[in-house]
Amino acid sequence: MLSAAKPGHVWVCQPNTEEVALMGELSAETLKNKGVRGCVIDGLSRDTEFMVEMGFQAYFKAYTPRDIVGAWLPKAVDEPIKIGDVWIRPGDYILADRDGVVRIPSEIIEEVLETSEASISAENKVRTAILAGTDPQKAYLQYRQVL
Repeated sequence: MLSAAKPGHVWVCQPNTEEVALMGELSAETLKNKGVRGCVIDGLSRDTEFMVEMGFQAYFKAYTPRDIVGAWLPKAVDEPIKIGDVWIRPGDYILADRDGVVRIPSEIIEEVLETSEASISAENKVRTAILAGTDPQKAYLQYRQVL
């Protein structure tokens, strides 16, 4: 499974289990050394402090000390998977931070980037106005057409 990971990509996994950790220190080291940018797992992880220290971005449901070795095998690699009600296809873009994970279909990435840049610009205008003393409601109303 780790051998199939591609440099520059985000490794996404739907393990259909919450019995074992699908990511830990050695797996994260392997992926990082291969140039993988991070991982998203609809399951559990372990060795979190090691991953934080090494700068490997990992997003998962919860923690467990239980190792994966001998307890789980992958069924497929580079296939569409479903996490919650979202289908994720190979080649889709993943944006993740502490607030959550978003899938961006590859065919609309340019549109999403343009819209995001416009929203960030408008939000910066609202922030500047608020910090300058403008009432927040007035600031939002002034720049709402671009938010």
